[in-house]
Amino acid sequence: MAGARVVGMPVPQPKRVARSRTPHLRVVGRERLRLGITLSPRAGVALTVLAFVALFGVAASHALLIQNQADVDALDERVAAEQARYEELRLEVAQLEAPQRIMEEATTLGMVPPGETVWLTPDEPAPQGAPPEEPPESTDTSAARVKPYLEATP
Repeated sequence: MAGARVVGMPVPQPKRVARSRTPHLRVVGRERLRLGITLSPRAGVALTVLAFVALFGVAASHALLIQNQADVDALDERVAAEQARYEELRLEVAQLEAPQRIMEEATTLGMVPPGETVWLTPDEPAPQGAPPEEPPESTDTSAARVKPYLEATP
């Protein structure tokens, strides 16, 4: 294998910069950046007090917000509890209105289903002949005459 070797390649040297006698860095005087606004000490105190009052107002409003949020959360819990109770009561009403339960309650009270009609016949037959005359109706509405009709019968 043949190889080439470079001998004596010049290496580039950095350029020398001429130094001047004046230093590159200098000390800067106390110059302030001015906005064109000058405040008296009273105005500075007033602005500081105003800033603290504003921060106190923000803190107070946050406290009220947190307190009201706690009330809203409590109301949400009550609403959820009442909705659950409402669903339970709806289920209970549906069970109480079921036809099977009503039929069982009716049979325990002595009622019979509609398919088992029992006819009652009187012991004595009705009298034959002219119908009895009804007494004429009076227009008297006194309490003594009406009271027997209004009393509950056992």
